[in-house]
Amino acid sequence: MSRLLSYLGHLVEEHLPQLLLLLEDCLAIPSFSGQEAGVADLLLGFFRRHHLPAARTPRGSVVAVLAPPELSPGGLPATLPEGEARQRLDALLTAIRGRHLPLLAFNAHMDVVEPGEGTAWVYPPFAATVQNDRVYGRGTCDMKGALAAMAQALVLAHQAAVEHPLQRAVMACFVTEEEAGEGLAFKEILHDLQWRPDAVILGEPSEMQIARGQRGKLEFFLRAHGKRAHTSVPEVGENAAYKIARAILAVEALDRGEFRTVGPDPERILERSTLVATSFRTIPFTKSSVPDMAEAHVTVRLARGETLDSIKQKLFDRGGWPEVTIDPVVYRGKSYTGLPAEWPACHPAWEIPRHHPFFAFLRTAVRDALGREPSDRIWPFSTDGVYSAGQLGLPTLGIGPGQEAVAHLVDEFVEIGHLREALALYAYLPFAPAPDDHPRFEVRSPTAPDAR
Repeated sequence: MSRLLSYLGHLVEEHLPQLLLLLEDCLAIPSFSGQEAGVADLLLGFFRRHHLPAARTPRGSVVAVLAPPELSPGGLPATLPEGEARQRLDALLTAIRGRHLPLLAFNAHMDVVEPGEGTAWVYPPFAATVQNDRVYGRGTCDMKGALAAMAQALVLAHQAAVEHPLQRAVMACFVTEEEAGEGLAFKEILHDLQWRPDAVILGEPSEMQIARGQRGKLEFFLRAHGKRAHTSVPEVGENAAYKIARAILAVEALDRGEFRTVGPDPERILERSTLVATSFRTIPFTKSSVPDMAEAHVTVRLARGETLDSIKQKLFDRGGWPEVTIDPVVYRGKSYTGLPAEWPACHPAWEIPRHHPFFAFLRTAVRDALGREPSDRIWPFSTDGVYSAGQLGLPTLGIGPGQEAVAHLVDEFVEIGHLREALALYAYLPFAPAPDDHPRFEVRSPTAPDAR
């Protein structure tokens, strides 16, 4: 093992400049949700050049596979039709299963959020600016840094696999539309295409510490109707804005109540839901009319076991709820390949306990590859783990470069030191020994047959 780690350490320093170049190319492409074609094309070309099999899914995600050299002697030809490329990738994954080789999935999303007002940025959002051992640009932290590290790690591991046997194959999933609908594109890979791994590594920002779960996520609209009137005689109307205002105050009261009950202890983050009213509008929006329609948007980070119904019940039980409906948000959009989507923004919390064999595997791998003891925590934000862990029950853990606090902000950045660690760890995971009694990290909850 020491020989392997020494060899990988040498390759990491050799491949780090290439990782930074790949990240630079990715950052130059504004890849908002449903507009990820440029990054997908870039990745497909990257894997072809490095002789790794990769294919585009119908929804536009890119899936690349690291397999033993005898199963995958080269990449797929650039001239291969996309349907045939997927068939060949499917055959390779079937061959991996036939070898009884465990399959580990990497997950990173290609899309980024809008940069906002460009004048507020010190560094250009769609260029890689290296300053003070950081790379600045939109998506560096969330999460093109991890994406580039995972892609480059496959190349590094592919090179190392010539002399060192793989302990598991890797299916790297670079997905679309995560910012708009987390879990949507990952569901296509894991459920629709039936490319099911034994476990999942999410590359979302965690400062290269282990994230072993997350709170769930729920979005809903508060909607109220009233009666329009002129502002000179408001008594003959019925102001929908006042109804929404009372509902927003009820949302605030529930959020404060949750905080008083549980407190800010990060060890108890899965015990407390947070509720935030994020926007409010009236119809018509005019200074001379009593509005007869109003709506507000609310984002909820769900505690363990909480659902839309349980949150609604808590709001109603406080008493005095106005004539306001609660309607869940549904993402309706199109992938860049033209496929429509209808994806509810309601996802459960999930957690992998510290005694789980997959947690033990990753903790040991961090010690081996990075020479330090990792800490662990629960992510407060949402990830594609809502599908792999929350709905399918697959062992899922996160570890990725970047600080979550700078994701989506002006002058977003990722530390080069984190990228180096990510490259080293992701490249080592295909070779890392698994617990003897759990080679596939088998402890999992049943798969839901109708999981969306």
